[in-house]
Amino acid sequence: MGKAPIVRAVFEGRDISPLWNGLFGRISADITDAAAFLDVSILLHAIGEEDKAALSQKAALEISRQYRVRNGRGTGPNVLVFMTAGDFMANTPIEFLLENSDANLLLYYVDADTADLGDVPVHDVAFVAVGESAENLAVLANLDRLLRGWSGPIMNNAPRLIMALSRDGVAEALKDEPLILAPAAARAGRAVIERLACGEIEVEAILGAATFPVIVRPFGTHAGKGMEKISTRPELSAYLNSHDESQFYITPFIDYSGPDGKFRKQRVAFINGRPYASHLAVSEHWMVHYLNAGMTQHEDRRAEEASWMANFDSDFAVRHARAFDALHRRLGLDYFAIDCAELADGRLLVFEADVAMIVHSMDLESIFPYKKNAMRKLFAAFEGALERRVARIKPTPTIVCAHTGKPAVYQRTHDDCLVCALAMLTGRTYEEIEDIARGCDPAYPLGGPMSHSIMRGVANKCGFVLLSSIYMLWAKPAIIGVVSPTVPNTGHAVFWDGEKIIDPGWCERVDRSYVDRCGLEFTQRASDLEPLISHDIQISYLAGAVAANEPL
Repeated sequence: MGKAPIVRAVFEGRDISPLWNGLFGRISADITDAAAFLDVSILLHAIGEEDKAALSQKAALEISRQYRVRNGRGTGPNVLVFMTAGDFMANTPIEFLLENSDANLLLYYVDADTADLGDVPVHDVAFVAVGESAENLAVLANLDRLLRGWSGPIMNNAPRLIMALSRDGVAEALKDEPLILAPAAARAGRAVIERLACGEIEVEAILGAATFPVIVRPFGTHAGKGMEKISTRPELSAYLNSHDESQFYITPFIDYSGPDGKFRKQRVAFINGRPYASHLAVSEHWMVHYLNAGMTQHEDRRAEEASWMANFDSDFAVRHARAFDALHRRLGLDYFAIDCAELADGRLLVFEADVAMIVHSMDLESIFPYKKNAMRKLFAAFEGALERRVARIKPTPTIVCAHTGKPAVYQRTHDDCLVCALAMLTGRTYEEIEDIARGCDPAYPLGGPMSHSIMRGVANKCGFVLLSSIYMLWAKPAIIGVVSPTVPNTGHAVFWDGEKIIDPGWCERVDRSYVDRCGLEFTQRASDLEPLISHDIQISYLAGAVAANEPL
């Protein structure tokens, strides 16, 4: 059955005894029914019986590491999902993301000891769902080894980047972004916290310039478990007396309340770089969780969430566009989600980022009628992202370049964006560009990166003279250099075909507004730029070293 229908039944308060009896009837009839054991573990997790759930899941995985969940008609793509043992926070909630699709989920459980992936089932696209946690670090490290050289279409094939989504890792990654505040998070042992509690050290010894109040939580916990705001040393002593863990996270408390004194926390999912609204919770308490924020009881809070969702693309996403650019660039994943808030100074306060945050559409439509459209948009985007991964390896592409009518050219390596953009500009194939590049410089590494000098040499052999500048004629095709949307401190080449931007990479964030924010240079044929070059001649200034009458 999988998570979606089971969790939905519990969430909606339905009588689960028929489901319970049916599952145990299956196990009684066949003690090797691994799928029944796995569904029982899901049901036990959903009703809070964590220890029993873990035992049932262990029994399932000892029988089989592979499961199939059919959605809808089952006529959609076969999605291979790399997962690992754990509760609902251990993996991306892909069952919820694809619940309304026709996709078939091929769940493939891995652990730190998985030796190889030789027995993965036949599939159309793969997805790495294992989330960041202390328990999952060894699993992700092993996946990093197992997936090296993976040649098929796959999303989130970046276990090392997922490993970096710890609280302190996210804070470190975002510390230099001026439009984002990701509060410093220090991992400290119990002995250090005890020294702070008794006055031997100050908060700044752990968190730099910070002072009380601080937020303390046991290491490895989620959903606010064990998290408290501590304002004094006696409070910290009392906290330690009630918690016997050996490791803690400590962060400065940031007052993000609005003018009305309420706290607002937004969950935003990113799919190939594009942000999508998941939920907005409003609460009187600083520790905001959707289930305890009183959203069901307060109509005004639901009205605020409805407005936020309806206007997300034109309001919240526009206000924080540069922050979202930085988030995607710094974290570099195809899919992840954040919990965030807006500060009075306009910055985005980021609480955490993860690939395993719960994103669902189970709230009662009678109370939350506005949520269906927003979540449907998010789910469709995720399904579309998977389908586009599959489409890129099919012989008939769906996108063509307007100026040539030839297929778009997409990246095959991490460093060949300029190869692809040059192929689209000249109407040549990827292979032809690579061959010409080798002819220009035998030391050119196949698959890139390609230097600007080699780019110009290749263009010349194709009958083009190119000029790079800060000026561009949008009526003509161009190679556009932008700040990489996925790799910090790196440039990236996309192609403008005279009508639309075609990004040869996987990100879907590069559009006209992104170029306006993050554009670096434009490269076009010198002959196309003649009006601009003539203008420069008139004012006795010539950009670059190309004469206006240079032959092609």
